[in-house]
Amino acid sequence: MRERYFFHIRDGDRVSVDDEGMEFATPREADLYGARVARDIGEEDRDYPDTVLSVVDARGHVVARHRIHRQLPN
Repeated sequence: MRERYFFHIRDGDRVSVDDEGMEFATPREADLYGARVARDIGEEDRDYPDTVLSVVDARGHVVARHRIHRQLPN
């Protein structure tokens, strides 16, 4: 059975709340997607001194956290 997960981003004191979310079959799938989103955000041209993406299930439990780091070009 699929479950909805939300991907909230805290950047210092600001929080961007994901009201829509996405469905995944397992928490692990949602975690992997969250890690990929965090990595993609880090490719933007800015610094992320205190930014975290939280993966939250439909009951409000945090299943994973991913710190966002600026990704340097290869």
